Amino acid sequence: MPSERDIILNDLLALNTAIAKDTDTQILVEKVMRVAAKAASADGCFFFEIGQDKFMSLTYSNIKSLRERQVGFDNLDFFEPIALADIKNKAAKRPAEICAINREIINTDNIYNDDEIDTSFISGFDYKNDYATVSVLALPLIDRKDNLIGVAQFINAMDNNGKVINFTSETVNMLLSICQKLVVVLENKGLREAYSQLLESFIEVLARAIDAKSPYTGSHCQKVPIITRMLTTAATEETEGPLKDFEMSDDDWYALHIASWLHDCGKVTTPEYIVDKATKLETINNRIHEIRNRFEILRRDAHITYLQKRLAEVDSKENLQAEFVAKVKQLEDDFAFVAWCNTGDNEISKADQQRLDEIGKQTFTRYFNRMLGLSWSERNAVTTPEIYNHPCQEQLLQDRPDHLIDGYNRGELYNLKIKQGTINKEEREKINDHIVVTIDMLKALPFPKELANVVEYAGCHHEWVNGKGYPNHLTGDQMSIPAKIMAIADVFEALTAKDRPYKEPKKLSEVLRIMQEMKNIGHLDPDLYRVFITHKVYLDYAEQYMDKEQIDEINPEEYL
Repeated sequence: MPSERDIILNDLLALNTAIAKDTDTQILVEKVMRVAAKAASADGCFFFEIGQDKFMSLTYSNIKSLRERQVGFDNLDFFEPIALADIKNKAAKRPAEICAINREIINTDNIYNDDEIDTSFISGFDYKNDYATVSVLALPLIDRKDNLIGVAQFINAMDNNGKVINFTSETVNMLLSICQKLVVVLENKGLREAYSQLLESFIEVLARAIDAKSPYTGSHCQKVPIITRMLTTAATEETEGPLKDFEMSDDDWYALHIASWLHDCGKVTTPEYIVDKATKLETINNRIHEIRNRFEILRRDAHITYLQKRLAEVDSKENLQAEFVAKVKQLEDDFAFVAWCNTGDNEISKADQQRLDEIGKQTFTRYFNRMLGLSWSERNAVTTPEIYNHPCQEQLLQDRPDHLIDGYNRGELYNLKIKQGTINKEEREKINDHIVVTIDMLKALPFPKELANVVEYAGCHHEWVNGKGYPNHLTGDQMSIPAKIMAIADVFEALTAKDRPYKEPKKLSEVLRIMQEMKNIGHLDPDLYRVFITHKVYLDYAEQYMDKEQIDEINPEEYL
């Protein structure tokens, strides 16, 4: 037969294994307290945890003979959380409170004989449960940084005959050694929580920094996680169909949470003017004003020509006035057309592009040196500076060599001819490149094993289920369900956003019609889209985060 010492030793070995493998703090606290109580032959044990907020809370209690076991919030009837600062001001203190405030071991062979201890609750508990609390031991648990992290309390040590005895000095030393494992457990918990808080704070700071780059996308990175969570929750509730077996572990949820916050982290490399590009001629400012000034010059030239002809009497006053009025009307119409082309709301046809070419061929005389006032990088972009040193004729709309800067084409005609939207080919490639940068950034981070899926979840939100997305042209079968959920969340947030400079705020019905078409052409996953509609995820989000003016009547059946 193994001796009692051998049994305790085996319990301690099992405890060490559990602490090394398990991360559930509550379970580990219970295991340590059970082993400690068993080693001391104590009938009852209690653990009071001291949080970072310096509140003392009873998180575990067990009285063997009463079969009374309480965990976490269930202990509120025994001991309401109390601030350490408030304990100091109490005239009468309970054993664990004295232990915590004085950081001293409390060991009494009969608690009712100690006048310094408040026994009011204990006597009430004893009377109510026909119990007798006699010997009490409370041990302060202090970590390596001299922080009090808890109090372990034991009651009624028993001898072999079941008689209550006091806790001997040998027992106290043994319990101090065993309960020190609680210090390890809670230190590990603190480290995990600190790591998690640091990681999430860093992620939130990065996401907010990306949003802050643009006043027009100021909450995208914050709202995509909300939609992602809503749709994922709905998908896990499916009881039939392709998603009936879809489940999310705690690690999956955490990885998806991190991924949804970081899905656009690559946008830190995207120039602000591209993100905010509300018109085709916009860089840091809308260059339509520069072109308008050229039209102003042409109008003034036309006026000067009219006056010169009047002085020279080359024709009648009426004919010259009619000619001038016609010229001004043509300039006004031409500028109005250029301005119309500059917005992203209108689709530009080939005929429109040809008209832009014709308008652009008009010339004006530049008298001042174009090279003055340029930065060194702008000067270096000009390969023939001598052309700009002297007055010359220039076209009204220009595509100059110095418009080609760092791989971007800022040519005026080139941008005005954009068929739809405000973004040209090079800018579109840069915007699309943000997802490649996102993947590279996330791959460079040493995520722990439980967050291994962050890169896949975050890196696929621009992939299409038909394989025509980017950057890796993955099909739906090659993507996880959470990754496809994020694609829907990203699209829905972008379509419902009311602060984008390149589009008017859309009604909810218009948004769903667009998403329905995206589903039909193989952009969005059809099964998840169905969940999005049937569970009314769109409405839950809209009621909380969209303007009332955007929310109109929706018949879900019309959008399936």
